[in-house]
Formats: sequence, C-alpha cells, structure tokens
Amino acid sequence: MTQKKLILLVDDDPDFVAAVKVILEKGGYDVNVAYDGKEGLDAVAEQRPDLIVLDVMMPVMNGHEACAKLKADESTSDIPIILLTAVADRVATSTYTHRDMLESEAEDYMPKPVEPDELLDRVKSWLS
Repeated sequence: MTQKKLILLVDDDPDFVAAVKVILEKGGYDVNVAYDGKEGLDAVAEQRPDLIVLDVMMPVMNGHEACAKLKADESTSDIPIILLTAVADRVATSTYTHRDMLESEAEDYMPKPVEPDELLDRVKSWLS
C-alpha cells in the first residue's frame, strides 16, 4: 500500500481552507493546514510536505515571502509550490501584480476562486 502524498495548504481564509481541504482529501491526499506564511514555514519544518498550495495575500508573512524563503533553503527548495491569488480580480487595488506571480520561484500559480478539478489536475501533475 502506497502512502498518501502530503499537501500543505496555507491560506488565511478559514472558509476557503475548509473547502479546499475537502477537495484535496477527496482527491486522495493528506492535508496539513497553516493560516499565514510564518505558520506555513513552521509546518514545513515540522513535517515536510510533498507539495505546498500557498495563498499570496496573507498577514504576518505573505506567500511571496514564504515562497522565497522555501526556495532559498536547500532542504525545501525542491518542494513544488502552487501560489493562489485573488489578484486577478483586484490588480488595480492591490500591491501584488501578475508580474509578481511570473517572477516568483513557485512552480505554478492559479487565480482564486479555484476550480476543484483544475486544482486537482495541477496537484497531480506536479506530484507525478
């Protein structure tokens, strides 16, 4: 029996976290949760995930900062990261831009709200 892959989901919206956690678990994954970038880094140190789904706009430490720290650390730089952002709807009123996403070291990014099937397809792709 193969062990389930572990995904770390980092987002500050508890309702979004609950919904995405259900989607990922139904997709056959184990899911750990953190609610800001610093909690996410602590969670990675505690139990190394196979993939990280990371929101951009969060308190304490945003997703870009957390991603940069993870990619700069040799022990975590190979963990695939999918950035999630609501920026697509609010570029004009946000300090984040699409260019930020493209310049990020994350492997992928998706606009929020996410389509469940698309999220599962991307997670599966990065884990294979």
